Amino acid sequence: MDLTKVEARVDLRRPKASSEVTGGYSGAEFTKSCSDSTHKTGALDTSLVSMDRTYYEVGDEPRFEVRLQNTGYVPIRIPFSPHLADLQPKDPAQKLAYYELQIALWITADKRWSTNEGGRAILYGNDSHANTMLTLQPGEWVRVVAKGNFRFDEYLLELIRSGSPANQAYAQTTVLRAETLLTPKHSATVFSEVCVGQTQGQTLPIQLTIQ
Repeated sequence: MDLTKVEARVDLRRPKASSEVTGGYSGAEFTKSCSDSTHKTGALDTSLVSMDRTYYEVGDEPRFEVRLQNTGYVPIRIPFSPHLADLQPKDPAQKLAYYELQIALWITADKRWSTNEGGRAILYGNDSHANTMLTLQPGEWVRVVAKGNFRFDEYLLELIRSGSPANQAYAQTTVLRAETLLTPKHSATVFSEVCVGQTQGQTLPIQLTIQ
């Protein structure tokens, strides 16, 4: 799937207000980590296959390609649609339940330090919407092409000033169950991490600088 060629539909409809809505919107999110790390639901290997170039400056939007492979012994289901809005119930006041696959681009310096300020791609799905969930049999794989964003943050600045330049990039995935509730002005989402065995495959050399 090439997400750089897709205009993702992610804006959700809100319930109609009984009176005029003033002011801005607010939202809250809560994430629960894998509750039982000793029992994994399958195994997924994430490899950074390619990037559009080797040299980057902070603010660049790298085009990267990731391979996700089922390295376990049982099938694994992953969300595989860029369109969150397509999963919303007809009544926007109803709870929206779905799965979310986050593919994060990480940068590191000699594996001593890392940050996920390389951007991320997100895919969505649930079993009640056809063609939004993908089953990977053992040994099967898919590739996802996405665009990141090398953002500036204090950790990156500290790293570059330390004399240990960012010189490697890798990708990491997280599978989550999510439930979202919307009101005319507020939203709340609870994420629960799915316990999937994760391995990190190929990394790529890069050079990241501040202009």
